[in-house]
Amino acid sequence: MKNILRLLVASLLLSACTTQNTEAAKERMIGFHPNPDIPELQWHLGTQGAIDRVVALDKEWSSRNFEGMREYFVDTVEVTDPSGKTTNNFEEFKAGLEADDPSVSWDFQYAYSLDIDPSQGGEHVQAGFKITVPGEEDDFTEYYIHESYFIKDGKVVSLSQYKQDIK
Repeated sequence: MKNILRLLVASLLLSACTTQNTEAAKERMIGFHPNPDIPELQWHLGTQGAIDRVVALDKEWSSRNFEGMREYFVDTVEVTDPSGKTTNNFEEFKAGLEADDPSVSWDFQYAYSLDIDPSQGGEHVQAGFKITVPGEEDDFTEYYIHESYFIKDGKVVSLSQYKQDIK
């Protein structure tokens, strides 16, 4: 009987802690999203690990180590560039990068991660860059690029890029 009583008390304590943690998690949910399959969920802060993956990827990208970038992407990565052109695998994406002007440079300005359902895995990392394109003599063009990554199990599943002119 004593063991049953102890088990009952332990169960009550664990369920009380779970309820409090679930309630605390719900209090930290913010915003809204368009996914009709999970309307009860909202956004949560993501993890530093997902941001670190994007930072490490940027180091490979800026050094034009396109083959080294492969480890950061799933083979079937979907990438949409600022013009709306979409590639559906790493090889196509890499070919486009290799054709890009190597004199273009950028300043990595911010990154943050959001997660819609931490129990399911996968995070949405948002990153921003100021791009500089050299022109004739001392002339250059600048604009902003915002990138939206979906990362799951440490690999980029999709990447969407958006361009904004600097006024």
